[in-house]
Amino acid sequence: MQLRYQPAIQGLRAIAVLLVLAAHAGVPNLYGGLIGVDVFFVISGYLITGQLVTEINNRGKLDLLQFYARRLKRLLPALLLMLCGTAFAIAAFIPLPEHPAQASAAASAALWISNIHFILTEQSYFESTTLANAFLHTWSLGVEEQFYLLWPLLILLIYK
Repeated sequence: MQLRYQPAIQGLRAIAVLLVLAAHAGVPNLYGGLIGVDVFFVISGYLITGQLVTEINNRGKLDLLQFYARRLKRLLPALLLMLCGTAFAIAAFIPLPEHPAQASAAASAALWISNIHFILTEQSYFESTTLANAFLHTWSLGVEEQFYLLWPLLILLIYK
């Protein structure tokens, strides 16, 4: 189910990107706040909720398999490209003893659970004492995919 193009959403996405870049650049009061990621989460929640509610209102039901298939079709190609490209970079630039930790993080990213992986391995996104992991940035993808998995079920419960 496709929503109409909304220029304001594109503007908010641009602001979110700038906020993420500012946080990484160490701009005061933005460092570690991840405000840009929060903006992305709100945009995603708004758009997905709109799609789900529109489908239920128009069709009287929600096709969960179709919803999940659309999410996979949209996100999986970019995820696989990123995983493969990063794996090649790791093989070329990261010392061999660090490869198992990188591989474990890559596997969790492939399953969209890297946020859980990094919590369990006690790695923080902005903590300088944490050993660098090339897949640390995928924590937000894990959160988003878990949202996509659970939110439609909650919407269905609300509608019933």
